[in-house]
Order: sequence, then C-alpha cells, then structure tokens
Amino acid sequence: MNDSHLSSCRYINRPSAVKFEVISGVLRLSSKYLIEHLRTRCIHWLRADWPSTLEGWDRREHQATDDGKRYTPREWYAHPVRVINLARELGLDELLPAAFYDLSRYGPRKIASGTTIVPSPCVSDGCVAPARPESEERISLSAPDLYTVLVGREAGQRFIATFIEKELSARHVCEGCANRARDSGRPCRESFYFIMLNVLRAVGGISAGRDADPLYTLVQATEMLNRKDFTDGEKQCGLQICEPCKADFAKAAGKAKEDVWASLPSWFCLQSPAASPDVRMA
Repeated sequence: MNDSHLSSCRYINRPSAVKFEVISGVLRLSSKYLIEHLRTRCIHWLRADWPSTLEGWDRREHQATDDGKRYTPREWYAHPVRVINLARELGLDELLPAAFYDLSRYGPRKIASGTTIVPSPCVSDGCVAPARPESEERISLSAPDLYTVLVGREAGQRFIATFIEKELSARHVCEGCANRARDSGRPCRESFYFIMLNVLRAVGGISAGRDADPLYTLVQATEMLNRKDFTDGEKQCGLQICEPCKADFAKAAGKAKEDVWASLPSWFCLQSPAASPDVRMA
C-alpha cells in the first residue's frame, strides 16, 4: 500500500461524501498493518470534515452552503452515522463531538433510521453494471450511541430555551442605548421581542431543515439584527434597533456559540478531546 491509494481524493475539489469511501478504507488497512504515514494522512482528511474547533465548524458549514443559501451537507460530507461508527471502531474520539452534533440536528425518527451504503458498481469484462437497490446495506447506531445522540439533542434544545429566556425574553436595552429616550428604548425592546418570536417559530431552521441546530439558531438571531427584508405591512425594512444594542446582543450570541461548542462533550457524554488544529485540504 502506498500514497497511490489516496490519489483519487486529490481530484475531489471539495470535501465530499464520496471521498469518505476511499479514506475509511485506507484508514482501516493502514491501521491494521501499521502504515503510520497513510493513517496520519487519512485522519487529517477526516479532521478537516469533522473539526474540533468552532472556527473549523463555521468554515465547514459555509462550505456546504451555496450562493443561493441552499444547505446540502450530505453532498459534502459523509453521513454522521458512518463517521460515528468508524470513530468508535478505530478509537478516533476527536471526531465524535462534531459527528454527534451533526446527527443530532435530524429528527428523532431519522436519527434512529440510520443510513444506507450503496455498493460500488460491478465491473465485469469491461462493462460497468449499476449496483442493485436490494443490495444496499442499512447501517445505524448502536443502542448506547442512539441514546447518547438523543440525550445530546435534548440538551441542545434546553440550551436554546435558556438563551431565549435569558437574552431575549424581556431583554433590557444596553446602557449606551441610543433609543433610551424613546419610551425607555421601546424600539430596541420591540425588536428583541420580534427576534425572540422568530427564534421560537424556528422559521429559518425549518425551511433549511435545521430547526434543532443551536449554532445555526444563534447565527440566524444575530443576522436578524441587520436584515432589511422584514415588512411593516407596506414596505420592506429592518429592525429599529440601535447600534449599541446590536453590538451588545451580538456579543451575547457569540459567547453562546462558544458555550455550545464547549458543551458538546458533556451533551454527548464524551471526554473532551484535545484540540487538534483543523487541516485544510486542497
């Protein structure tokens, strides 16, 4: 075995679910036969797709969102059930927080149903025959891991509920509020109430299939501060919130994102892995 086994990955110009087939196969063989340089390279690929830092996760999510704001993670990254099972098999615990979090964003039924592996096409006498649908293999989590991801999903929802209560419900304007003279900052207070309603309805999350995604919810709440596509019934407009209050809330939401990421090991009953530098692959 040599680097030629990874050559197909060099021609995949983005993180890809297809790449996982190559990487996982080479990783298993290189681990079994103690070929360390190939094993290390495979792990670097996986770290890029399943990062251990919030910065890496944000970059990953941006990559999986096209110019039309369409979010297609399964076109870019392997199904998290496959990653969790591989990580458990080979002791790659550093991949588990991101993989469990990714999976927890599905609904419970979809989490429990797992995913399928489509066999590679058959090649015989120079002819390629597509794999038969009935030959697809369905894989799922072990019972303990299924319990773990559902518990973590619930913890994420509780976090957002607490954030709404603390940072949006009847939020006071900041000390430097430019609207303080207008009925004690009423425009800012009403704007925060509007943000709270939209977060509770999870409008953006449902439309994007990400209603159980605390990090995305916090990003959306922050983006509402500067959006100009709301309507007052006659024309499009933005929220009437002053710049100091915007900055104050953006700071709180940013801190909450950091808290979410730091909480993943405890949410999913994992030991906090040592932070590894994210690797960008060409």
